Amino acid sequence: MTKTAADLISDMFYAAVTLEAADFTEIDYTAYDGSHIRMGVEGKDFYVDSDSASSFTVQLFNPKYQVAETQETIYERSFSLNLSSEMNRNTLYGVMVTYVMDDKVFSLHSNFIFRDRSGNLHFYRTSCYEFNLERTKELRDDQESIKEYLKPQNDVESDNVCIISYSNRICENLTDDRQKVFAIYSFVTNNMAYDNVQVSDKRVYQDDALLVMRRRIAVCEGFANAFTALCRAQGIPATVEYGLGLSSYDSMTGSDKEDNEISDHAWAAVYLDGKWQFVDPTYDIVHYYEGYGIHTADSKNALYYSYFLLPLESFSFEHKICDADTVHGYERSGSCGSDATYSVSRDGTLTIEGSGEIKLPYGVNDFSKVVFAPDSNITSIGKECFIDCDLLTQVILPDTVKTIEDGAFSTCEDLEYVYIPDGVSYIGKRAFYTCDELAYIRVPDSVTEIGKNAFDRCPRLILSVPSGFKRISRGYSVKPYYVDAR
Repeated sequence: MTKTAADLISDMFYAAVTLEAADFTEIDYTAYDGSHIRMGVEGKDFYVDSDSASSFTVQLFNPKYQVAETQETIYERSFSLNLSSEMNRNTLYGVMVTYVMDDKVFSLHSNFIFRDRSGNLHFYRTSCYEFNLERTKELRDDQESIKEYLKPQNDVESDNVCIISYSNRICENLTDDRQKVFAIYSFVTNNMAYDNVQVSDKRVYQDDALLVMRRRIAVCEGFANAFTALCRAQGIPATVEYGLGLSSYDSMTGSDKEDNEISDHAWAAVYLDGKWQFVDPTYDIVHYYEGYGIHTADSKNALYYSYFLLPLESFSFEHKICDADTVHGYERSGSCGSDATYSVSRDGTLTIEGSGEIKLPYGVNDFSKVVFAPDSNITSIGKECFIDCDLLTQVILPDTVKTIEDGAFSTCEDLEYVYIPDGVSYIGKRAFYTCDELAYIRVPDSVTEIGKNAFDRCPRLILSVPSGFKRISRGYSVKPYYVDAR
């Protein structure tokens, strides 16, 4: 057979760029009614095998350019399609499978495949899947942990009488947990609006569940807080998760995400039928807010669901799970400096021992308390040491500490108080950036340098500083509540 120009070009680049195959060939989706829809690849075919739905529309699209290559509607529960003939070699494609169940439209497009040189199909291997497999060990399913996923937390006020009332109203006359979870998810995605003003504004907004339920306008973390609180109010275990949203082609295939754990997105996980499943209300939100009114996105004129109860295989195509907002700790230990070690206990206590500068490894942020061993000689809180440790509420630094480096406590959103001992001489740039619950800090007289934006975006902070730093908040996007120059 004579090769086309496209084939020749594909051959030229095939050796340089090769997509790797995942180690799974099937993804098992759980429908909202509890039935299963299995989607997989076998040879040159993409297949669907359903327990209940009997009408599907299958669309092959190029995620890089968001261009539909082909579309077909099939009125069967189980079928196979030879998609290989429609695909170029070594090119990533998405397969969107849409079906209707009880007048509800579900559009599952987190199925990314490619064709190899022999024409066989494979699911794309994203490094996030293996990473997420390890990170989801934090989501425990023992009886003690499940009870913890029902407790109220900061921003998840599941015991608040108003939250309970909202939840009961949403789930009225429903007795099955699965029905309740879908009702809560549907309420959040169809009755709330994404806050475009907050995204572009420089102010710091609160996004606790109670405020979100009253305002009905939020960004990702607010939707996740509301969903989680409403589930817990019904006695259904759920938790907020943080990580990276990989919604574009470049973010899905780029290598820069592999070492990145600076979260830019939030979603939730819910425990149903003896396993954890993932939901992302933000990606299914129908409305958006521009400051002068609420509008409906042009592409969402009809209500549909794409990110409800996704299995980890499909969820990992577009999400990197950095951590869950859990009460308990995930026991482990290791090195956090050339002469320092850390350990995390079941009750969420981080213990640090040793000397010198400390820097926690990526992903070690599932603790609510920090203890420095009495015989330690920790002299520096290293760059981004405690970044994004959302469960921390207070930290007492030992008297041996001399420097707090850049970004050391950045985006610790529940942090309320930090004791900085006499003897500290340097507080780095953005050291406490976006610690929006931070209430009080006293900067000792021993400090001779405070980096740029060290306390920026800390709107509740009462900051006591030596007189030489009385203009410390000049240039801040969000100033502390009060600066006391001694």
